[in-house]
Amino acid sequence: MSDGDRSRDDSPEDQDQSSNKLTSCDNQPQQLSRIFYRTADVDDPPFSRLFLLIPKAMSEDELRNAFQVHGKIQDIHMVRDRRSQESKGIAYIKYEKVSAAARAMEEMNGTVISPHVRPLKAIISSTRREGSVRDPNEHVKMLRLFVVISKHMTKDDLRKVFQKYGSIINIKVIKDKLTAENKGFAYISFSKASEAAYALEECDPSYKPKFAEPFSSKRHRDNEDTLPSSGSIYGTVSPPYHQTISSSKQHPSPSSISNDHRPSPPPLLPLPTTRLSSNNESNPSLTLSPLNNSYHLLENNNERRLIVRCGMTITNYHVSKLFDLVPHMEECSSISSNTFNEHYFIVRYKSCQFATYAREKLHAFQFPDGEILSVQYYDEKIVNDLVDQTQNVKYGDTPGIGQLIHQMSNLQGIQEEYVDYCNVPLPPKQKYASFDAPVAKTLHIIPQRPISEDFICDIFNRFGNLIDVRTIDPQLCHVMFSDERSANTAMETMNGQEIAFVRIRIIGSDKSVANRKRQKMEEAFRINQRKSRKARNDVAVQGTNDSSILSKVSMAKLGYFDDLFLREFVDKDVRRSPSINRGYYIRMKALEYALNMFYSTYDQTAVQIVNLGAGFDATWFRLDDDRKQRTHFIDIDFPEVMQRKLALIEVRSRLKEQFEPMHTFSSLENFAVTNEKYSLIGVDMRDSLTLNTLLQSVKVDETKPTLLISEVVLTYMGRSSCNRVIQWILDFFQECVLTTYEQVLPEDGFGQVMVAHFAKLGSPLKCIHQYPTSESQVQRYTHLGFDFSVCVNMHNFYRNYLSTDEHNRIDVLEPFDEIEELQSKCAHYILLFGLRTTANVSKQWFEQMDNDFRSIIYLKKDTLTPSNNQINDEQVKVDVQFDIYPTTMTYAQRFGHQSILIHEKFVWTMGGFGTVDGRHRRLKTIEVLNIDNGDIQRLDNHSLGEYVFHTCHTSDNFILLFFGRKSPGILNSCASIDINTLQVSNFNEDEKILRRWRHCSCFVKENNRIIIFGGCISVSKSTNDTLCLKTNGELTSTQFSEIKPSNRNSARLNAYKHFAVLSCGLLENNEPTNEIWLLDTTKHVMNWTLFQTNGTVIPRYSHSADVVDDTLWLLGGMNADERRPPGLCKINLITGDAVEYIIPTMCGDQPIILYNHQTVLLNKTTFLILGGGGNCFSFGAHINQPMTLKFDHLVN
Repeated sequence: MSDGDRSRDDSPEDQDQSSNKLTSCDNQPQQLSRIFYRTADVDDPPFSRLFLLIPKAMSEDELRNAFQVHGKIQDIHMVRDRRSQESKGIAYIKYEKVSAAARAMEEMNGTVISPHVRPLKAIISSTRREGSVRDPNEHVKMLRLFVVISKHMTKDDLRKVFQKYGSIINIKVIKDKLTAENKGFAYISFSKASEAAYALEECDPSYKPKFAEPFSSKRHRDNEDTLPSSGSIYGTVSPPYHQTISSSKQHPSPSSISNDHRPSPPPLLPLPTTRLSSNNESNPSLTLSPLNNSYHLLENNNERRLIVRCGMTITNYHVSKLFDLVPHMEECSSISSNTFNEHYFIVRYKSCQFATYAREKLHAFQFPDGEILSVQYYDEKIVNDLVDQTQNVKYGDTPGIGQLIHQMSNLQGIQEEYVDYCNVPLPPKQKYASFDAPVAKTLHIIPQRPISEDFICDIFNRFGNLIDVRTIDPQLCHVMFSDERSANTAMETMNGQEIAFVRIRIIGSDKSVANRKRQKMEEAFRINQRKSRKARNDVAVQGTNDSSILSKVSMAKLGYFDDLFLREFVDKDVRRSPSINRGYYIRMKALEYALNMFYSTYDQTAVQIVNLGAGFDATWFRLDDDRKQRTHFIDIDFPEVMQRKLALIEVRSRLKEQFEPMHTFSSLENFAVTNEKYSLIGVDMRDSLTLNTLLQSVKVDETKPTLLISEVVLTYMGRSSCNRVIQWILDFFQECVLTTYEQVLPEDGFGQVMVAHFAKLGSPLKCIHQYPTSESQVQRYTHLGFDFSVCVNMHNFYRNYLSTDEHNRIDVLEPFDEIEELQSKCAHYILLFGLRTTANVSKQWFEQMDNDFRSIIYLKKDTLTPSNNQINDEQVKVDVQFDIYPTTMTYAQRFGHQSILIHEKFVWTMGGFGTVDGRHRRLKTIEVLNIDNGDIQRLDNHSLGEYVFHTCHTSDNFILLFFGRKSPGILNSCASIDINTLQVSNFNEDEKILRRWRHCSCFVKENNRIIIFGGCISVSKSTNDTLCLKTNGELTSTQFSEIKPSNRNSARLNAYKHFAVLSCGLLENNEPTNEIWLLDTTKHVMNWTLFQTNGTVIPRYSHSADVVDDTLWLLGGMNADERRPPGLCKINLITGDAVEYIIPTMCGDQPIILYNHQTVLLNKTTFLILGGGGNCFSFGAHINQPMTLKFDHLVN
C-alpha cells in the first residue's frame, strides 16, 4: 500500500463525512494518527515504519499489544474504507527506533495473533519518496552498514568492535586500487536487519554509520537523476542504459525491452551542482562538473591525461566536443595509428580531479549509439607500445593491437565488458571446469520471471570454475562452481542485478532444494534414523573424499609417496602446505604398513581386502602383480561416489587397462561391478542387508582371511551405527583384521579446533567424544568381540618406524619448519587393529608391532584394562583459569614472534606469522600495547624486514633483534631499531657468526652480557653453539666449558642472578627434553652445569619461561608423547623441587594452543600471554587472543 493510496483513502472530504458516524472517543485516535502523519516525518529515522497485512477484524489495541513488546511505538495507522470506515486489512506502525521495527518484522512476520487465524505479513514500509514502487528486497538494504574508519583499522579490528551487536556475515574494507591502502571506510554485513540497525544506533558516532545502499539501486538512481540530456554532433547523446525516465515507473517497458538491448555503464558518480565553462555558456545542460571540495577523496590518482579508444567514425572534433562537457579540458590530440577499426586520442584536463570525473562519466559510454568508448588513465608504456606497433604492423594485422586493447582494459586490474542482456560489467568468458570436478559451492538463482539457461551459463561462466547450470523450475536454477572464491565473486557481483531485464536474487542454500535432495537419499538408504540430518551429513562426508584425494595428489607429486594412479582421479591438482603434505604422507605410510603386515602374516595365501568408505583410493591399482593374483579387492562407498569413480576409470586409459568390468549387479540405486579380482560396490554400508547381497553377488568368501580398511570412515557415524557396522564385520567374516585410521584427543586446544572444523563442514566426528583416547578405542574393539586389539599413534609411528634414511629423504623434498603443527596432528591420529584370528596370528602381529614401535597400547579379550606405559598423571589439578585481556583492538594475532616490555608500560610485539585480511603471512607491522589502558598503536613506517623465530632485548632506546629467519632458507643477521625514530641498522653481519633461528637468549644484568644458545642452522640441523655479546650487540671472545648441552632448538634461556638458565628444547632426533642447564657467566671460562630436579618436569619445547625470585616457571609447550599438553611447571632453582600443574584448555569459549607464544610478567604472579598457536594441519589456523593467567596461590 503506497503513501499515495493511503492519502487518497483518507482525503479530507471523506474524513469529514465519516467523522459524523463515529463517537468522539472512537475518533480521537484516528485524528491523532492523521495529525502525526501530516506533521511528522514518518521516514525519520529511515526504515522505522512497518507495513502490515492484517485480518480485517483486528483492532488497533490488539495490534499495539502485540507489537509494543519490540520497542516504543510512535503511531499506528489503520487504513480504512473511505465510506464505511471498515478496516482494509492494512496498517502502518511507526517505531521510534529502526532496530525495533526490524526486530518486529523478523519476529512477527507470519505469526498469528489470537483469536484471529490469519497470519500477519510484516515488512519494512517504502518511503514516501519512493511512492508506490517498492523493492521486493527492501529489507536487504538494512543488512549492510557503511562506516568511516581509521586507515590503520583491519577487518579483524572492525569485527572485534561490531561483533557484539550481532552475527557478522562479511566485512569489506575499501582499498585504493593502485596503492592497496585503506581508504578510510568499510562495509559491514550482518545476518539480520535488526542486528545491523542495533549496531547503527549503539556504535560510536565517530564511525558515522549509515545503511549502505545496494549497488544496483545506486546505479539505477544515478541513471535517472544525474545523466544530462545533452546534444552532440550525432544528435542526442543518450545515456548508455537506455530507458524511459519517470518518477512513477522504474522498470523498462516491454517496448523498451524489445527495441533496446544496449549495455549499461559502470556505476556513475552523483552529478553535483554544475559550474559553467566559457565554452558552454549557451547551453548549461551540456556541462558536467566534479565536486569542488570532496571529489578528490573518491579516487587517489594524480594523472590529468586520459587515453580514449573509439570507433573509426569518431574524429578529433567529435571527441573534443564530447569531453569538453567536463569543464577545464585543455587539449585533445589523436595518436597516429594504422589500425583499420579504431582511433586513439589523448585528452588533457587542467587538474586530475576533472580528468577522474571525465573518466568515471564517459568510460563505457555509447558514442555514437552501439559503439562503446574506452577511457583509461594515461600510461606512457601503453602509448609507446601503440606507436611502436603502429610503425611495425601491416594494415589489417591486428594481433598486436588486440594485445594493446587487452592491456588498456586491464589498467584498473580487471578486464570487463558489457553484454546486451546484463546491466553490470562482466569479466571475459573463461573455460568451464571439468564436469566431474568436485562441487565447492552451489548458488541458487531465483529470478522474478523465467530466464533462458543460456544467458545464465554465459554470465556465470565469466567468473571462472563453472561446472554446470541446472534449471530446477522456472523460478529456481542451480549454478555449481568448483572453486568457492569464484562462486562468492559471482554472488557478490550479480546478487540483485538484472539478466535480460529480469532481476535475480542469489542465495547459498535453499531449504526446498535440500529437502528434495534428502528425500532422494532417504529412499536409497532405507535407514531407520532421523534421515534429514543423516542425509546432510552423508553429503558432507562424501565431500571429504574430494579434499582428501587432492591432498594425496599434492603429496605424491612432490615425491613423498610413490603412487602413479592417484593423479588419474583428479583433473586439476593443487599444492598443499608442507605440514599437510607430510601429514598425508604419514597417513599413506600407515596404511601401507597395515597392508604389508597383512600380506606378510598371510604369505602365499589367497586373501580379501575390503576398503570401507574407499572414495577415490587407488590402493588396488598400485599393488604388485603377485599380490593382485592372490587378492580379491573390494572398494565400498556411497553409490554417488562409486559412480564417479567408475566413470573416471572408464575415461582414464591408465586405470581402464587395469580394470575391465565383467559383471554388474544392481539393487535400486545400489550396484556392484566386478572382474572377480577387483570389485566396486556402491551402497551405504549401514544398510547391512543390501551390503550382504552385493558382497555375495561379487563372490566375497566369508571364510578367507580378510583385511578391512576404515580410513577416517567409522568416526563419521553415530556410536550405535558404528558399532553395528563393527558387529556386522564380526558376523560376516570368520577370520578378519579391521584396520582403522581416525582421530582421538578432542579435548585439548588442537583437538577442539579439529572437531570444530569437521562440524563446520557438516561432517562431525560423532564417536570421538565417546572414545576420546587410544585406550578407550582399544577397549571398545575388544569388548565388541575382537580377540585382540592394538593401537599406535602417528607420532610414535613416524618417529620410530621410518628409517633414518627415509627421514633424510623427506627433509629435502621441500622447506619445512612446522614441527609443532605436524607433531600435534600426528598425536591426534591413531592406527588401530582389531584382530579376529587364530592365537598364532595375533601373537605374530603383536610381536611385530612391539618390535617396530617404542610403545603400543593393546588389549586381549581375556583382560580388563589395556596395557599402556605412556599416560602421565603426575600433573596436579589446581584452580587456575585464563582471562581475556581487554584491548581496544586485536593485538598479537601471530606466532613465532617476540614481545618485550619497555619502560614498564609498553609491550612491543615484532615479527612472526599472522593473518592479514584472511591471508597467512610473515608480519612486518610492529604493534605497541599500553598495558595501563589497553590502547594499541601499529607502526608500519619503518624498514625492519621479516623476522620469525628470533629473539629480542633492549639496550637504552634501542631494541636489538638477534637472527631469526624469513623463510627456512633465508636467515637474518642482527638488527637494531630506535624506539623513538624507528630507524633500523644491521650488525653482526660477519659470515663467521653462525646465523640461526629457533634459538634462545637472555640478558644477564649482573655482568651486562647477552647470552645466545643453540637454534636451527638448517631445516634438519641444530647447534649447541653459545655466543656472548655486549649490551650494544658486539660479539665478545668468550670461552665455554667442554661439557655443554647437546644440540637443540626451541629451548628457552632466562637470567637468574649471574646464571643463564636453559630449559627444555627439541633435540636433533625430534625428541623433546626436560633438561635444565645453568651457565655461570662470572668465570673466565663460562661453565655449563646440568641442574638436577626433584619431581616431574614434562619434556617440552616451544614453551615460555620466566624467572620470578628463585622460581623458574615453564608455561605450555609441545610434547606429542603426552596424552595432554604440558601445563604450568614450577621449578625451585635452589632445591630443585618441581611440580607440574594442569591448566585449562579454554579461555572463555576459545580453545588455547600454548606453543610459540610469548609471556610478559605484569607482576610477580600474573602472566600476560600474547599470541601463539599456528596452523592446525588442514583444519585452519588458530591463534590465541591476549589473555592473563594468575598463579598467586601457587607461589608458596
